[in-house]
Amino acid sequence: MILEIRDENGNLQTTTRGILNTFVGHMKRKYGPTQVDDECVEQMVNAGHIRVAEAWGDIIDMPIMAEELQTVVHRGTGNKAPGHDGIGMEFFKKNWSIIKDNMQIMFNQMYNTGNIGEQQKHGIVVCIPKTTAPKTPADYRPITLLNTDYNILGCIVANHLRPILAELLHPSQHGGVQGGGIFDAVAMVWDAIAYAEKTQTPLCVLSLDFMEAFDRISHIYLLKLLAVYGFSTKLIALIKNMYDQAYSSIHINGHTTCPLPIQCGV
Repeated sequence: MILEIRDENGNLQTTTRGILNTFVGHMKRKYGPTQVDDECVEQMVNAGHIRVAEAWGDIIDMPIMAEELQTVVHRGTGNKAPGHDGIGMEFFKKNWSIIKDNMQIMFNQMYNTGNIGEQQKHGIVVCIPKTTAPKTPADYRPITLLNTDYNILGCIVANHLRPILAELLHPSQHGGVQGGGIFDAVAMVWDAIAYAEKTQTPLCVLSLDFMEAFDRISHIYLLKLLAVYGFSTKLIALIKNMYDQAYSSIHINGHTTCPLPIQCGV
């Protein structure tokens, strides 16, 4: 239970309506459209990116196979909270032998046409405290519960893209790359420090942390960058449709707000 919260003006809200309104205002500001400079976007997307080979493009656009769909459905542990439709992954797992053929047809239709309903893109946000004594909405971590079918589609898109990321991204990029991880980045920093100490080479280590980086990514920039990399119009249209008209409702103290548009972030 959230018993009290301070709004953006520092006023203490203790009523259910006041608490809900405070979180709604915070989320609207957080997930409103990210303002971008068109000239800067053009400079970034034209900065000499490697393009996807045609062979990879054909592989990415291939229909969803029964085996890969089954792998996505059955991976991971169960007992996870469902999204707005109330259908969890356990339903898919336990009834897979009955629904698998229809599911393959449905997901291929979504993948090939990008036809995704608004209800499928409707998430439920629950707020988890970051500290032992949270005072403002910023002290809570919003966790969005997405519908299982939307999650499955997202996993399939990611699986199709993952094998080629190592070819497109700079070698210094470790996170999100198959076979890479944060510990590789840490090891690289330690190696650089050790080398500098051994060779008496001047070294400056600069650590930058972009606050809420994934939450503030511009969809305009993201889609333009995908086009520059040479991904197919089919894939770009699918990703665009996954984000267009996406909404989330905030669930606090047993109450759920009206849907709020999610206009930035990944």
